[in-house]
Amino acid sequence: MDRKPTFKHRLEFLGLGFVFLLGRSLPRHTFVRLGAALGRFVHDVLGTRKEVARDNLQRALPSRSPEEIDRLVRLTYAQLGGSLLEFASLPGMGRQKLIEAVRFENLEEIDRVLADGRGAMLVTAHFGSWELFGASFVARGYPTTSFVKRQKNPLVADLQDDIRRRAGIEIVTEGPAVAKGVLRALKNGHLVGILPDQDARRHGVFVEFLGRVASTFKGPAFFAYRAGVPIIPSYVRREADGNHVAVILDAIEPDTSRDQDEEVFRLTQAYTDLMTAWILEHPEHYFWVHRRFKSTPPDPVPYLEEYRRDHPSPWPGPG
Repeated sequence: MDRKPTFKHRLEFLGLGFVFLLGRSLPRHTFVRLGAALGRFVHDVLGTRKEVARDNLQRALPSRSPEEIDRLVRLTYAQLGGSLLEFASLPGMGRQKLIEAVRFENLEEIDRVLADGRGAMLVTAHFGSWELFGASFVARGYPTTSFVKRQKNPLVADLQDDIRRRAGIEIVTEGPAVAKGVLRALKNGHLVGILPDQDARRHGVFVEFLGRVASTFKGPAFFAYRAGVPIIPSYVRREADGNHVAVILDAIEPDTSRDQDEEVFRLTQAYTDLMTAWILEHPEHYFWVHRRFKSTPPDPVPYLEEYRRDHPSPWPGPG
């Protein structure tokens, strides 16, 4: 249940509300450039979570020089600012502009999976313009449901959810009805989008991510296993012209004959390895400001050693 809005919440809502209202009137590319400038200001002047981002990047990319790490941190803030304001511009875009803004690679994999009436778990990361990514599926006619972890500010959370719903995305949020909502969407043939790359604390499954062990949300693997539907890993990245490329990877099918806990690990580690690979290839697009590795993993990590015998890590190591 949402908390009662505080005075700070109301101030944040008024500020973001003004920005989001402005986004409906300005061209998307203009607003993205404005957002990138805002991100650079936060990096250069405010420095919010800059050390968190730098530490995460140094650990993930230990062979990079300090100068290169600093450059990537600043690019990360510009990308985040641009993507935030791009989300704000979503209500003013319309279906055709969304289609033009996002070019898909391997979209036929989505069609193949959905052809037999099944839904699928669509897994991506906090990478690129992820909000625009979700809306672009709806624009192309794919019924889409998103699992959303609501912001602490209930007014801002309502504003964000309103934008998503206006784009045609159905919303499932945390709470006792989440399993029912996700399973119903899958039964109805929806793509169910979820971004599991945040610290899940004691509720998560521990897997390797960017060379470290992290608690990761079980949701995508759990629902894939329970509903017998595949996981489709995917991501979106911005190109030099300001438009995007959405990359759809091959579906990962669950093996429902296996033990649930072991299969949840296998599925989670499999798509997390793919995330590691695309983040290492395009590090400036990732959400490095999150404290991803707060949870202390068990020693040894269940199932990890056995999995790595046949599935080498995509992280190249510290050398």
